[in-house]
Amino acid sequence: MTSRVLTGLLASLLLLVSGCKEPDGTSGGTSGVALYTFDSTTSEVFVWKDLNTVYDSTTTPAPSYQITSSLFSKVTNLAWGGLAFDSQRGTLYLVSDAGTIVRVSNIRAQSGTVPNGEVVSFSLSSTGRLTNGKFGQIALDASNDTLFITENGDNSTQIWVVAGASAQTQDATVTLQALTMSGDTGGTGVAAASGSVYAFFKDGGTVGIDALTGPRLRKGTASTFDPTRVILGDKTTLGVYGALAFDYGNGNLYVARHNTDASSTAQPIQVFTAGMFGSTYNVAPYKTLGSAASQADLRVLAHPGTKDWLVGLGTTASSTIYIWKSPLGGTDAKVVVVSPTASVFKGIAVDGNAS
Repeated sequence: MTSRVLTGLLASLLLLVSGCKEPDGTSGGTSGVALYTFDSTTSEVFVWKDLNTVYDSTTTPAPSYQITSSLFSKVTNLAWGGLAFDSQRGTLYLVSDAGTIVRVSNIRAQSGTVPNGEVVSFSLSSTGRLTNGKFGQIALDASNDTLFITENGDNSTQIWVVAGASAQTQDATVTLQALTMSGDTGGTGVAAASGSVYAFFKDGGTVGIDALTGPRLRKGTASTFDPTRVILGDKTTLGVYGALAFDYGNGNLYVARHNTDASSTAQPIQVFTAGMFGSTYNVAPYKTLGSAASQADLRVLAHPGTKDWLVGLGTTASSTIYIWKSPLGGTDAKVVVVSPTASVFKGIAVDGNAS
């Protein structure tokens, strides 16, 4: 009896320890990571099977292969940050700035033209959209199969919540389920994992007894933001655009500031922990990184979730990719120009479970 109890306790402990690991049982490290981009000039998905190879390259590394589909023409005008990867289901999502979504299933096995049964396009409803609204960064919470898509209008902002994203059918129309905070504007960043949603807003109503205003980060769920879980104030050094990437294995939220538009000469990436939400509003990031000289125009960030990489794109939307290997270790990004050099990237995604 005692032996069976001890065995059960050991099994429970092992499950607890491995709770934040990826499906293949690995967590951390830098191996087994693939990189995905979408080239707006050719409407093709580019795939690099090994991010280490891209990082170590001394030339302009060409993709391992390209993926094509006639449906990709629907997202040629990709939203900024309009790529998201579901590492649990092996699915890639692409979203245009007009609200069209393309989903590619079985993406790790795709090469060349995607079979018709493994690629679908659907769209966000025209009902409920914002005045002159455009869509931006997207995020996929693999734990509950939910896609989040930012939208900005003339005077307001919202995040579209697409439940059951992997089950949406060809030509489906998604009814608005909005995640908002009254008064907030300029929502350009979103990240999600394990039921939690993080978002960046450029401005909004006053917060706290100090009546804090300006750029802010919020934490909530797919249905609501908790008004007490917000970070803002002069100590945060938050700024324009605020693209997000979430290392959910370690609970680190990366926030990119567009230094040029924010008139800043400080390091452009701030790092906050999930536990910092709710402690105090005006809190400094526990770490900053990036080069104010070479990354002053950051607009897109992506993280594989548990593996130790961070990648980014600038507003020039060129074939230049910023790659941080072990970003919290202090090493600056390597600036990699990939082939073909005429490519235009506005979205990037990382598969931390590629092998």
